[in-house]
Amino acid sequence: MLDIVGSSGEKRARDVMTSPVSGVGPDESARAAAETMLRLGVSGLPVLDPQGRPLGVVSEGDFRFADSAMHKKLREDWVNLLAGGQDMAANYLDALEREADKVRQIMAKPALCVDEDASVADVADLMSAHRVKRIFVLRDGIVVGVVTRADLLRLFAPEERPQARPVTPEVFDAARQRAQARLKKLKAEKAPPPEPEIPAGGVTAAELKAMVGEFERAKAQVQHDAIRQAHEKRGELVKELLTARYDDKEMAQLMMLAREAARRGETGVVALTFPAALCDDGGRAINLPDRDWPASLRGKAADFFLRWDKELRPLGFALSARIANFPDGFPGDAELTLVWGS
Repeated sequence: MLDIVGSSGEKRARDVMTSPVSGVGPDESARAAAETMLRLGVSGLPVLDPQGRPLGVVSEGDFRFADSAMHKKLREDWVNLLAGGQDMAANYLDALEREADKVRQIMAKPALCVDEDASVADVADLMSAHRVKRIFVLRDGIVVGVVTRADLLRLFAPEERPQARPVTPEVFDAARQRAQARLKKLKAEKAPPPEPEIPAGGVTAAELKAMVGEFERAKAQVQHDAIRQAHEKRGELVKELLTARYDDKEMAQLMMLAREAARRGETGVVALTFPAALCDDGGRAINLPDRDWPASLRGKAADFFLRWDKELRPLGFALSARIANFPDGFPGDAELTLVWGS
C-alpha cells in the first residue's frame, strides 16, 4: 500500500526496525526508566519480563501518575471528602504518602506489537489507528526491535525530514495519505486490461467483492458508532459517580443480598460495580493487583470503601476488588465484593 517506487511495499517490519531495543523490567524504579529514556533520547520503552516478552510500555505520558503534584491533589481530595466528620482510614493515608515508584505501577498495557514478518503497510495502519509513536517487533514472542513514526516517514516520505522536528500524528497521517495517493495515481496510469464480455444477467467477481466491501464498511460504521456511544455513556456515568455517595438505602439492600447469598451457600456478594475509569489510574492497581489499590478509588467507590472500613470491617467482613472485563484489552468495569468466607 505504501509502495511508491515498487520497493517499500515488499519491506517487512524487520527491514525498517531499530534493533536491538532497550527495555526495562516491571520492578525497576520509575526514576530509572526516566533516566534510561533521557540517556537514549527516546520517549518510550518496552517493559519486558526476564525472557524478553512484552508486558507493557512506559512512555513520557505515564509519568503523570507518579507526579508529585497529582499525588498532593489526591490527598487533598481525600481530606475534603472526609471533612464531614468521618475518620480517615490509616491505610489510606499510608497509601497516599507512598509514591508510585515502580514501572509496573505506571506502565500501559498491552504494548502494541507486530511480528517481524508484518508488512510495512500493516505497521503504518496500526500506528495510525492507535495514534501511537512506536510499534515493537517480535520474533517468536520476544521483542527484537522497534519501528517508530520517524522510521516509516523516512521510508515513504523522506522529504518530511523527521530528524528536524517531532513526528506528530498529524504529520505522520498526512505523509501516509500522500504516499497512498501517489501509489493510486501510479496504478491508474497503467494501461487497463481489456474488459471481459459479461453475459446478459451475469455479474463479475469484482462486483460481488464490491458488494461485500460495502457491507463490511457499513458493519464497521455501525460498530464504530456503537463504541463511540458506549464511550460517551461511560464518560457521563463516571462524572455522576465522582460526586455520588453510597447511601443508607444501598447499604441496607447490600445486607439483604448478603443474607440471601449466604442461604445459597455463597461466601461473598458484589457490593458495587463501576467503570475502571473512576479510579485515578484507570484500574491498573486493581488489575495488578497492588496492595494500595484502595488509594486509587474515587467518588462513590471511595465512599463505599470508607463505609466498609468504618461499619463492616469491625463486623468481620472483608473486601476484595477485581477487574470484571477487558474490552479491547483494557480494564472495563471494576467490582468491589463483600466477603464473609474463604
